[in-house]
This record gives sequence, structure tokens and C-alpha cells, in this order.
Amino acid sequence: MAESTLLIWLFTAPALAALAEYALGKKFPAAAGKAAILGSTATLGLAVAMTWRLLQGVRLLQGFRLVALGNQLHADPFAAFVALVVSFVGWMATIFAYSYLRREVAEGKIPVERLPLYFIWSMIFLSTMTAVTVDNNIIMMYVLVEATTLASALLVTLYWNPASLEAGYKYLLLCSVGITMGLLGCVVIYSAAVPFLGGHNAMLITEIATVAHRFPPAVVLVAGVLVIIGFGSKAGVVPFHAWVPDAYSQSPSPVAALFSGVTNKVAIYAIARIATIFYPGHSALGQFAMILGAVTMLTGIVVAYQQTDLKRMLAYSSVSQIGYVLMGLGIGSYLGFYGGIYHLLNHALNKSMLFLCSGALLYVFGTTDMDELGKKKHSRVLAVCFFIGALGIAGMPPLIGFWSKFAIYTAAAKEHLWWLLGIALFTSLLTMAVMIRAGARIFLQSSHANGEHADELAATAQPLALAMAAGAGHASGLAGEGIQLSSGTKLGAEADAAPARRCPTAMTAVIVLMTLLVLAAGLNLGIVNRLIDLSVRALLQQMAGG
Repeated sequence: MAESTLLIWLFTAPALAALAEYALGKKFPAAAGKAAILGSTATLGLAVAMTWRLLQGVRLLQGFRLVALGNQLHADPFAAFVALVVSFVGWMATIFAYSYLRREVAEGKIPVERLPLYFIWSMIFLSTMTAVTVDNNIIMMYVLVEATTLASALLVTLYWNPASLEAGYKYLLLCSVGITMGLLGCVVIYSAAVPFLGGHNAMLITEIATVAHRFPPAVVLVAGVLVIIGFGSKAGVVPFHAWVPDAYSQSPSPVAALFSGVTNKVAIYAIARIATIFYPGHSALGQFAMILGAVTMLTGIVVAYQQTDLKRMLAYSSVSQIGYVLMGLGIGSYLGFYGGIYHLLNHALNKSMLFLCSGALLYVFGTTDMDELGKKKHSRVLAVCFFIGALGIAGMPPLIGFWSKFAIYTAAAKEHLWWLLGIALFTSLLTMAVMIRAGARIFLQSSHANGEHADELAATAQPLALAMAAGAGHASGLAGEGIQLSSGTKLGAEADAAPARRCPTAMTAVIVLMTLLVLAAGLNLGIVNRLIDLSVRALLQQMAGG
């Protein structure tokens, strides 16, 4: 182990950005967001530095860890991996929100005085989420996850209208009640650990792992179920998911991207950190997680099929995909953990990008109703990005979703869990149908070809967008649409249509960059596999007693 202040700065940097937004927002509310962009950029840089330090340490010494504040903060490769995902999606969402919310102010949906409020609470939100990844105190784990709920509830209610207030109330109530069950589970674990470790060390997850095998079976079962249910309610697992569709659909699109991309991952991370400690000798916990994951994945996608609003459909799809992660963790083998953690990355990149796509559509057309969007003309760049994300979530090879789901399928087959494998495969087929159907309803209506509507979502022809369209368009058979790079041209055949409103370059660049990462991750890059492998080994080492 090595002492490192990186763990402290990881969550301090966005907290300082929140303070800067508060100070500047009073005098210059229209300039809100610049400190948040700097803060989120610094957070990503710190996460990269922490990951690099751990990779270098593990190369020299197996089991190398970073600690701070007397082991209250603890980072292994799994913590670094989740911190990278959280900070990257937070960075992308912050850049996207800078332009997106200014449009909301211009249209009178929110007063300019509330603009700094968004960036203040989004930075607090990012601070609490990154703090969860390096926390080693079981009680503080509950406190920090609950803090993410309080910070994000104010983001859900940003529009301050009846629908958003109802969504915020439901989110706050259901998550707080659910997380309280998680607290009870943590208290039971602490009480069982005190006789072996003493009062102080009994709160440290790494110390609890060394004596978990000595806990009475009944205590382990009760505590483990409470932890899975409690933190699972924050992740949106069925039947504790009632807050998900309202919170995702009524909050600003960057917030929905954060919810789907990282918030539920942080809750799943808490389950992985605490519940998996007790897997050896207590297989019932893993079976409970698998059953809950199977019910979640199937229920979520069935309900998603019935939706006509894009954001609500994506919300229910997120519920379904969390079921895959929980299923992988429940299997409890190396391959199960590998697939679950890999799918965490897949869902974070794909689904947050899809929510930002929905935000871009809302920005231009003022609606997320799929039937209404089907009557509009759209940018082919956005269409390509959406379909890549949709196919990635569905698990189409060679995209990232295929590799993560294939690992989970293989893990289920190796454990002879044929019922679980059948549900997972059937859910993937339904996911493919739901996502392709949504893309077709929005982007492939016949009215597009007839030019009945002049509305267009056209990104400015930047090199980044051009590279994305050329590379991804070739794979999708759309490269022939012809994207020209010149100062006075628009994209392809839409050049003769006068756009009603353009999507800002920064918003388009965020979507394109995330799509490029989805494609790159599908190449099974060595660094990605190395990080996931080390994350799995960290969990297995924790299961073995630290």
C-alpha cells in the first residue's frame, strides 16, 4: 500500500468547482458553467493519474493499493476503473450542459438565475459519486450514496414545474427509503464485525473482508439481502425502479445521461464492494442477485417496448441493462465479474450517449415523442451515432456490448445456469427489437426521403464529425450519403434544406466523441481488458479475505 493525496483530490476538485460556481454565480449568472467544466476536467485528470499510479504499482507489486486518511480511503484497480467511468461521463455531460441549458434559459424554461444552481449541484453530485469509488468505510458508503440522491434530486426538479417536482419527490422518497434498508444491512455487518475487529476497524470494508467467514450464516444472509435491495433501489432494479422513468424523463438530458451513465453504476459498485465479501460459503446471496438481475432485465425491456417517449424508453432500457450487471456479479466467478464490470463500461458509454442524443433531438425539435420525431428530417451523423449506441446496447458484434454480454453468457453456461442464460439471450433479442424499432421510428420514416419537413439537426462540419461519419458510416452502409467539408456546405443531401435550428458544435462533438469511444472499446483494446482484469482480481482478492 502507498499513501496518496490523489484519493482526496479526486472528490475535492469538483467540490471546489461547486464553490467557485456559487461565488461567481451571484454576480455573473449568465457565465455559469465555466468553473464546472474546469472542475470536471480536473476530476478526469485526477482519475487518470490515480489509475496510472495503480497500474504502475501493480506491475511492481501484486495487490498494490493506494490509501489515505488512515485507510478510510482505499483505491484498488476496481475503484480506479469506476472512477474513470464516473469522471469521464461527468466531464462529457458538463460540456454538453453548457450549451444545452443556455437554450433552456433563452426559451424561458428556466430563469437565468437558476443556471448556476445546476452547475453547483452537478459538481456536488460528481464529488459525491467519485467519493464513493474510493471510500473504505461501510457506514460512509451509505452516507455518500445518500448524498448523491440529495444532490441529484435538486437537478431533477430544475425546471420547477409540477411534472419535475413530482418526479423529484418520487425519486427522493423511494431512493431514501430504499437506501435506508442498505444502511440497516451495513449496521448489521458492523455489529457482527465488532467482536472480531473492534469498533473502529469494524467499519472498514477491507478489514471486514478478513473476518467475513466467521460471521453467523443468518446474519450474513439478512445483511447481504438488505445491502442488495437497499443499494439496488438506487440502481433502479425491479421492483424498486418506479422512480426511474419519471426522474429520467423530467430532468434535463445531461442529468439523465449522468443517471443512466454513472449513478446506477455507483450503486452497483457499492453492492459489489460489500455483498461479494460474503459469497464464499454463502451461495444464497449470489442466487438472490441472479434472480433479481433476471427479473430486472426482462421486466425493464418488456416495459420499454410499450413506450412512445424516447427518454422513457431509454430509462426502462437502463433498468434492463442493470440486470445484466447484477447477473454477472451474482454468478460470482471470474467470468461473471468480468462480464458484469465490462457491461458496466458498455452501458455507461452507450446509454449516456443515447440520452445525449435524445437531448440533441429535444434541443432542436422540442419533443422526445418518437412518432413526432419521425416526421422530421435529421442529421445523418446523429442517426449513425444513435444506431451505433442502439446496436451496442443490444450486443451486436463487434461492438462493446457483444463482448460484455458474451462473457456473461459464457459465465452462466460454465456454471450450468441454463435458465439464466435463456432469460439473458431472450432479453438481448428483445433489446435489439426495441432499440432498432425506436431508431427506425425516429430516423427512417418515409417522409424523410420525400422532404416533407425542413427541420434538420445538422452539426457543423468539423473534422471530428467528419471522421465519425466516414468511419462509422462505412460500417453502417451510410458512408455513401456524402459529407462534404467546406465552409458553406451542410451534411449530404440535406444541404438544400434550411435548418430551423442547429445543434451547437460542442454538443455534437460530445456525442461523436462518445460514439468513437464506443467503437474503440469494441476493438477489445489491451488497456481496457487489463483494467477490467485487474478489477476482477481485486474483487476476487477481497472475497478471499483481502
